[in-house]
Amino acid sequence: MDASVRLAAPGLERLVARWLIPAYVLGVTLPWIGAAWVKTRYQPGLVADPQPLRDLIDIFAMGLTLIDAIAVFTVAIGCLVVTLMKGPARYADVAQATVPPREPGERGAP
Repeated sequence: MDASVRLAAPGLERLVARWLIPAYVLGVTLPWIGAAWVKTRYQPGLVADPQPLRDLIDIFAMGLTLIDAIAVFTVAIGCLVVTLMKGPARYADVAQATVPPREPGERGAP
């Protein structure tokens, strides 16, 4: 590697990346544990048909699980992008340009 190319220091993306798997596991398990707890505390004698309310609790748990999975996936993509952008600079080749580059205030020849 060239001595003039320096890598950026790792930042918050490394810390966040370490918490992605635990966040996913907690986000998947906690809604279902909560749903199971609510269903055990539910008294079926209050309504004639308790099954729709149980289905609603399951749908709510599925929704929370999906939201967590999407959030963790989005943050993981962000961490990957930041890590790749902090990597070494890549240049296409060492060939000289056919037309010399102009300075920002310079006008081109007519």
